[in-house]
Amino acid sequence: MIKKIAAFMKRFDMVQKGDHISVALSGGADSVCLLLVLERLRYEMDFTISAIHIEHGIRGEESLSDMRFAQELAKRYDIPYSVKRVPTPETAEKQRISLEEAGRNLRYQAFEEERIRLGGKQVKTAVAHHGDDNAETLLFHLCRGSGIDGLAGIRPVRGALIRPLLCVTRYEIEQFLKEAGQGYRIDSTNTDVHYSRNRIRNRVMPQLSRVNQNCVVHMGSLSEDVQEICAYLQQETDKILQAGMELPGDGSICFRAQELAPYPPFLQKRALLELAAKAAGSRKDISREHLEALFLLAHGPTGKRISLPYGVLAENSYGMLLFSKGGAGDDGTVPARIPFGVSQTPTAVFGGTVIGRIIEITQKDVKIPKNLYTKWFDYDKIKNRLYIRNREPGDYFILDSQGRRQKLKDYWINEKVPKHMRARIPLLAEGSHILWAIGYRISAYYKITGDTKRVLEVQFMEEES
Repeated sequence: MIKKIAAFMKRFDMVQKGDHISVALSGGADSVCLLLVLERLRYEMDFTISAIHIEHGIRGEESLSDMRFAQELAKRYDIPYSVKRVPTPETAEKQRISLEEAGRNLRYQAFEEERIRLGGKQVKTAVAHHGDDNAETLLFHLCRGSGIDGLAGIRPVRGALIRPLLCVTRYEIEQFLKEAGQGYRIDSTNTDVHYSRNRIRNRVMPQLSRVNQNCVVHMGSLSEDVQEICAYLQQETDKILQAGMELPGDGSICFRAQELAPYPPFLQKRALLELAAKAAGSRKDISREHLEALFLLAHGPTGKRISLPYGVLAENSYGMLLFSKGGAGDDGTVPARIPFGVSQTPTAVFGGTVIGRIIEITQKDVKIPKNLYTKWFDYDKIKNRLYIRNREPGDYFILDSQGRRQKLKDYWINEKVPKHMRARIPLLAEGSHILWAIGYRISAYYKITGDTKRVLEVQFMEEES
């Protein structure tokens, strides 16, 4: 297995002579295997290593035992060791994200800080993702509605981050440690199927292995094929952007829509995604619905406009696509995207002010407010940052407990809300999911149930005419 990993590292040019590798050592089987393999290869491939352990402050004594185990293992092989403690629960609470996402963000931030501390330029960070992780990631992206880039899975090299174990399976890793007589720690949260990835790992993957015992290897091959395809598509996308993109210098982006014509729709949409992401400063929340709207805009008549996430306005002006932040919409309104936080201090939003607070449910049969401008939501169902904003392509409600959706546009039509009023109605939104069209309905998904423990109360006060 060591020869296999060495060949994989050389194939992807992971290290050069004289490099230093900072090994992410959690104490689990994967990271222990990674440390032992790199310890054996360091003289053959002429690099040095150290280990870093991240203590997330989540699992109490179990987590501290992992830290001590990692320290003792590094000491046994005379490998320099450091530990970084990160406030995962506090960060998750503050940023309104899951523990999983908060832990990942803090982990990679700590890895980069350690890499810089060690010298930066010739320092790489090695993490222990393996073939099974890659297969699980591919399936996770597929189920979440990812585009082709999601099927590329986990990349072997990303900047200064390297993944030497992607070429081996979890079974190979465990066999290697068994033959070496090396123990490892087991994270009890890995069996918690409340986490999506754990459900895929513990329930889906075993069933797929019954279909074909080499499914992990085959998915890894698919992942590599898709990575090569994506690299080619990115080259073609860059050609389109270079030919048609102009930067006036005022923060806006201009693009000659005619440059899209020679290319198939798929490449046109990739170029439009790049333009929208560049204008927004992020790809997150730019959905398939947004891309379809952009595609129609690029091929539509002059004068049309659409609002995109992060307050970006896209307009077709005589064949020139203009992307800007804070521009006026079709009806004169200004696209707004205001972060919503839980605070007793009123926050000014377009159309009025809003206040949010958390209420702990301590008794059954609580009385839910019927006020048109005060609404209650199940706080624990909210997983991402909320925004007060106006309408965007792809917005929707959940209509009932069965999860049936209705587009916001269809709701406005059914309610006979005049077109000139729709963009002026503030929305409380999580991504494209509308919690509340203020003054109108709320999404059934966030309604209070008998199991609700914490309530998010939102009050909206309309500004006086």
